[in-house]
Amino acid sequence: MRTGGSGGANTNASGRPFEECFRPVGTRVLGGKSFTYFTQDDFVAHMRELKDPQWDHKKKPDGALVSEDKKTVFIIECKHQIVAGSVDEKIRGGPCLLAEYKQLYPTVDNFQLMFVLNHWWFKQKKYEIPIRFNEENGIKIFFAKHGSKWKIHFTKWILYPISYSVDEEAIFEWMTTQVLQSS
Repeated sequence: MRTGGSGGANTNASGRPFEECFRPVGTRVLGGKSFTYFTQDDFVAHMRELKDPQWDHKKKPDGALVSEDKKTVFIIECKHQIVAGSVDEKIRGGPCLLAEYKQLYPTVDNFQLMFVLNHWWFKQKKYEIPIRFNEENGIKIFFAKHGSKWKIHFTKWILYPISYSVDEEAIFEWMTTQVLQSS
């Protein structure tokens, strides 16, 4: 935890809109299985009966695609960074986060974790090692590119993009491959 930081107060200004770049709402068929998209609290509620009762904490992903039989779950974490802070540290913990989900929901056969990162920040040289580490541990990384419109964060006087796009086709191809490989 960063001392003197805003504690996530700036998330709503730039991070929440970033999370909109990949939200596959509704139901989708991947590899012959039907999946439904859930956001944070809806995911916790949907998975409640599968959670190991020994654990009292909740993991709330930015989003998740859950198979109809609740045996396959894709955890979607969207991480947006516009200035130095704690978000860039979160990608270093990907393997631990995946292990936590597996521990919390032991009856889920196939957990997959993916990060969607903003391209213009996380393509810096210093992120090559944590990105490669995640990928070596089976965690897929996708990059969202910003649009042409920008906005000023008035309390910090920082310029940031107001829209992003990500290659959804590539994400769904990866997800389909994971479903087929686990069958």
